[in-house]
Amino acid sequence: MVKPVVVMAKEYVARLPNSLLNSPAYLDLKPPARALLVEFLRIYRPSRNGELSISLRTATERLNVTEPVAMNAFVELAEHGFIRLRNLESWQERKARQWELTMHKVGNREAWNDWMQWQPGANLCPLPPKKKKARPMKTGAVLPMKARAVCQ
Repeated sequence: MVKPVVVMAKEYVARLPNSLLNSPAYLDLKPPARALLVEFLRIYRPSRNGELSISLRTATERLNVTEPVAMNAFVELAEHGFIRLRNLESWQERKARQWELTMHKVGNREAWNDWMQWQPGANLCPLPPKKKKARPMKTGAVLPMKARAVCQ
């Protein structure tokens, strides 16, 4: 009887070198940001760095956290120099932001390694501010405030 041949797909390994794990930038990260860094390393492939996309919804599901916590994790990784924003999101095309891991090279360009220069209080890769939605002005009569007794 012939045994069936099992072909396994190439398995990738997320590497976290000691120099990264012992760096002040990594040690200052909160647990959700550390977990998000592992998620970025999970989807990293040498040919795709600079095009890594993790949506906010995916991050909340994978990290098992709330949306504000996941958003803060993205900001924290960028501030500490582990990721750089390459392209903004496009809601019309249903595309998430594209990121680059600074510890790996992009194409022929060497790695930035911004996290090595991080110092407490520094913001190495500031993100663009979110555009606030314009709210319509409320119209109507303005009522006078009631007089209140002031305690002295």
